[in-house]
Amino acid sequence: MQFDQQRQDYFDALAWVTALMEATTTAQLTDATPCAEYDVRALAGHLIGTAHRGLGTAEGVSTQAIPHAVTDVPDAQLAAAYAALADRIRAAWKPLRSDDQVRAPWGPCTAHTAARGFTIETVTHGWDLAIATDQPSTKLDHAAERCLPFATDVIPDRLRGVMYDDPVPGLAAASATERLAHLLGHQRQALPTRLQADAKREATSEPPG
Repeated sequence: MQFDQQRQDYFDALAWVTALMEATTTAQLTDATPCAEYDVRALAGHLIGTAHRGLGTAEGVSTQAIPHAVTDVPDAQLAAAYAALADRIRAAWKPLRSDDQVRAPWGPCTAHTAARGFTIETVTHGWDLAIATDQPSTKLDHAAERCLPFATDVIPDRLRGVMYDDPVPGLAAASATERLAHLLGHQRQALPTRLQADAKREATSEPPG
């Protein structure tokens, strides 16, 4: 995939997550998510932290001090904080070239490789948020489909069990986004029965014509 397309997929993922956060209600912040260690509030904090790391990577600023999940943003300002970060990320990433060397949270790499990693992370956690808050979860299927061929290469084995869970084996998934989530160890099966039923319905439904 060309760098321009990969970067646009990252930008599209940022816009999707922004919209998901804006539609999330205060009452949903304590709900469970497919990312087992997070409720919706903590997931939003992790997405904000990931956005800070994406920004720092493009700007050449160390990301080591950024917490795994940001906790100092008031509930009412989560969506606005993420939207502001997304705007800054787009501005910082636009001047980069594919082979520019950057330091991502997982180590030095090209800008192209870093964009791949941040796209995978953002799309997957966007799926987590969409499922947890009962919002449409397939909007970024086009980007997820492009991520699937390289997802396991971008995530090194040394980060499994540290930054990423082991892949989920043998689960049927109707959408490319959910298949990507499975590669990062995320699944609906740990969630309440309603969400498991949604997964079964999607897996057995006819694709849109």
